Amino acid sequence: MSRSIKLPLQMLRANALIGPAAALFISANIANAANLVFNMVFARIMGPAAFADLTLLLTLKLGILSFLGALQFAFAELTAKEGTVEHSRDRAHALSWLSLRFSIPAMFIVIALSNYISGSLNFSSPTALCVLALAVPFFLPMVIYRGLTQGLIDLPKIILSIQAEWIIRLLGSLILWRLGFGLAGIAAAVGISIIAGFLFSMRKDDVKPLRLRKGPALDPQTKALGVVALPYLILQIAQVLVLDSDILIAKASFSPETAGLVAGLLLIQRVFFFAFLSCSTILQPLVAKQKDVQKSPQELLMLLGAIAVVTVGSMIIILPNADLIVRIMLGDEYLALSSIVWISALTGAVFIGSHLCAIYQIAKGKSFAALVVLFFGAIQLISLSAVNHFFPDIGLQTYFSLKLLIQISCAATLIGIILMPSKKEKLAS
Repeated sequence: MSRSIKLPLQMLRANALIGPAAALFISANIANAANLVFNMVFARIMGPAAFADLTLLLTLKLGILSFLGALQFAFAELTAKEGTVEHSRDRAHALSWLSLRFSIPAMFIVIALSNYISGSLNFSSPTALCVLALAVPFFLPMVIYRGLTQGLIDLPKIILSIQAEWIIRLLGSLILWRLGFGLAGIAAAVGISIIAGFLFSMRKDDVKPLRLRKGPALDPQTKALGVVALPYLILQIAQVLVLDSDILIAKASFSPETAGLVAGLLLIQRVFFFAFLSCSTILQPLVAKQKDVQKSPQELLMLLGAIAVVTVGSMIIILPNADLIVRIMLGDEYLALSSIVWISALTGAVFIGSHLCAIYQIAKGKSFAALVVLFFGAIQLISLSAVNHFFPDIGLQTYFSLKLLIQISCAATLIGIILMPSKKEKLAS
């Protein structure tokens, strides 16, 4: 292909990627800013010990949604590759009904075991756990319909669902806390926000069929959804290990005050990770539609370059202003984190790079990348648990520095795996 033709095609591909990615990036970061405000407010009014309980509750919710996110990506892949719009909507309807067979019993199991779970995790409010469990039947339908909108790249619905969820979570939590409902009130607001995320990801036409007692029959492709979802599930398990295992270690091993400091660091880490997570929502269906699996990873490299530029700019701001940033985001009780905050932020940015590389490879039918991320996630968990056990006075700075080093190794490995075939193709041509 001549350069005169190739250059315009590259520009069209860039516009097809960057335009929707920019829109989702802005929407996701509005929600991210709102979540930051949420955590800033409650970190101040609850104090470190109680805030650690809130972080654990949110970690449980995010952990469940992370696992179910595998189905969201798998459903998006099927929708992007082969399904017509109406067929995909029928598929979402059928799966939503089927999910109730599993989610309703799961809800009652969590409620029955709430005291045991709370005691095992050193969590102070079994009631809050029961309240959050009431929303479990809506978790799967929400990720299924979000997978539908993701596969169709239906930006208005994706954005509306994201915005509705954070508005209800933030306002509902503040109102119910002020009314004296405590952590259980926050759990109720979080549960209602899940329901809102589900409802706002649907069209009006989708609501009417849900009134039926039975959904349409599943086609063979839908029945094979578990196979498509498996590599995404492995990646989501790795995500939970990397982003959320620290608070479990902290709650089990550290004092309540130190666990609260860890919760503050995880907040910074999540801000950077979720700021860029929307990029995978656009990258995955675009790559899944491509027929040529050997195609150059230009889209991925463009997104990684943009993330690198934003991250470097953020580091330039964070390093000389760490005290101020900690005061604004968390409060004076967390000032001990000033020397560590940049490590946590950089870890979140590095891991989203690994996440995007894995999503890119999985969408091209190469599932090995998910195992790479899981391997490094397991290495992180084992290493940090061992270090904490044998060197209990090691300090949070060394702890999180080791975590950052492991995640840099993971990202470098994945980028090497992706770029190696591209270099071979150039040499062959």
